[in-house]
Amino acid sequence: MKISEILEKYNEKIILYFSKLSNTGLVLIDKKGKILDCNRGFLELVGLKDKPINHNINNLLSKNSEKISFPENVFSKLNLLFDVLGEAEILIKGYIFPCDELYLLVFEQHRLTYNELIVKMSKLNDQIVNITRELEKKNIQLSEALSTVKRMMNTDPLTGVFNRRAIDKMIGREISLALRHKIPLSVVMIDIDFFKKINDTYGHEKGDYVLKSFANKIKKLIRKEDIFGRYGGEEFILILPNTKIDNAYQASERIRQKIEKMNIKGIQGNITASFGLTEILPTDNENSLIKRADEALYLAKRRGRNRCEIL
Repeated sequence: MKISEILEKYNEKIILYFSKLSNTGLVLIDKKGKILDCNRGFLELVGLKDKPINHNINNLLSKNSEKISFPENVFSKLNLLFDVLGEAEILIKGYIFPCDELYLLVFEQHRLTYNELIVKMSKLNDQIVNITRELEKKNIQLSEALSTVKRMMNTDPLTGVFNRRAIDKMIGREISLALRHKIPLSVVMIDIDFFKKINDTYGHEKGDYVLKSFANKIKKLIRKEDIFGRYGGEEFILILPNTKIDNAYQASERIRQKIEKMNIKGIQGNITASFGLTEILPTDNENSLIKRADEALYLAKRRGRNRCEIL
């Protein structure tokens, strides 16, 4: 039986499909896969010169290809990898139609050598890798940007130490830890003495320089676990985790003496600071702890400044 006879007998099924195709490859096989006939289109697709009549269609396929399955009633898709004379592998897509005891294979004009497929997959993989790297790069940039924004939100722009917003969050955390684990916690409020006079005498620009120099000096004198920030104006706060009041007093006195000896360019004489200290009580919250440290600071101011007082 020839292909032309099959087309005539099953024209309603096949012509509907062929109406949208051109240069298609046609192969007629039996139930065992033996090739009974094929057209020129198929020979051109797989690169053959002569019709492989009586050859099994599966013998033309690569070992990497799926084998042909035979549907009973409706046509099904094919994705076959042909091995042409052992020289190249060609991927061809098509359909298989059951026609009584025979099967008609219809291949689309879509050929791609296996090597070309590997190259395309390799290029696609490279593109995916590049996209992944770009996404990772963007994620890193986004993470860095978020870190920068977070740092800016929590940092005093003039002195570079924590701002009040950050301090308010951190002191709440430290109070919770101290009360839960029954460990000491001390808080020190620090205020530069006669800072208004510095601004009035030398100007606000020099006053800003004094604030920065003051903050930098204290940062160098505290522990890594200590929390230091600007609480407002010329007032600063120092949170000392796991520190009893006597140790906090010793640390504050050492800082006070170092501040007193500072030489700031453009400022006649030395600046001084007053310190108000307190230690956490079991009944304390954020407001009560800071309020008591503030009261200790004002006590130091009333008793002559440049001193440390405890409440």
